[in-house]
Formats: sequence, C-alpha cells, structure tokens
Amino acid sequence: MKIKELTLYTSKLKEVESFYTDLLGIELLDSSQDSIKLKVGETNLIFEHSEQSMYYHFAINIPSYQIGDALNWIKSKTKVLPFHGDEIVDFKSWNAEALYFYDPAGNIVELIARKNLKIPSADNFDASSFQHISEIGLPVTDVKSSFNELKECGLSKFSGDYERFCAIGWETGLFITID
Repeated sequence: MKIKELTLYTSKLKEVESFYTDLLGIELLDSSQDSIKLKVGETNLIFEHSEQSMYYHFAINIPSYQIGDALNWIKSKTKVLPFHGDEIVDFKSWNAEALYFYDPAGNIVELIARKNLKIPSADNFDASSFQHISEIGLPVTDVKSSFNELKECGLSKFSGDYERFCAIGWETGLFITID
C-alpha cells in the first residue's frame, strides 16, 4: 500500500501553507481560500479549512541513510521534538530511524529513514528528498476490531499488539492504530 493522497483538516490554513511552502520548500500544487494541495514526494497532501482544530500524526519516508542530514536540515527550520532526550529515535525492530517536529497546526510530523527500503541518495537533504507519506495515525477505541476491518482490505499486521498499538500495512504505507 502507498498513500497517494491524504486530506487533513486545520483551522490554521494560511500558517500551514506558509510553513510547508515557504519554510520547508514543499511544492504547492493548488491553493484556494478553503484548501491547499502540497506535493510531498509521491503523495498529494491536502489541508482543508476547518473551524475546529484537529491534530494528526503522519510520517514521511526519506532516503534510508540520511537521518543525520535530515536532522541538521530540519533543525535549521524548526524545533525537533526529543524522545527520551534523543533527537533521533532508533526503531531497531523496524530497522529505521526517525525524528519528529510540530507544524503550526499542532500536527506531529515524522521523517523516517527505513533501511529495509534501501532508498539511495547522494544529494544534499531538503524537501525534494521526501519520498512519500508512509504513515497516518488512526486513533481507535478498539485496536483488534480495527485491525480485523483493515485486514478485510488485504492489509496485514506490520508491528505491535492488538491491545494498545498496531501498525497495519507495509513500510510504504501504514495505518498506526492506537487506543
């Protein structure tokens, strides 16, 4: 599974547009009073205006061995969210490393370098290094039943248990279900 298009809702549309286009340098595909469409690698990321604030977590795959370069790049743009004091989180069981930051709407954005995908790059790291959105957080009230529903669509368990957390799909596209 690959996430080709993702629509999120925000009450801070103009701030989000400026953050992603002016600060990060992501290509703006379309803009109106009510929505924006951004090109995040192979994924179209759409933000639609909402009166209510909504918060999301999503991850962007980056080249497999550029997490250090990504850290330096993002730190020149915004604050990195530490996890247990570390700026880079080592997901040993996933063979991946990640870093996190907030966008102006309060969304937690993750840049994740998945070594199993062997995504090469000799270029300097910037927004053009973004491959595609590979995860979207999905809060649920029952992880096991949510997994069973998604399994009917041909998806399988990637990681986690069925009590509190379950990543469903593949490294190129995961629903991160959490209770």
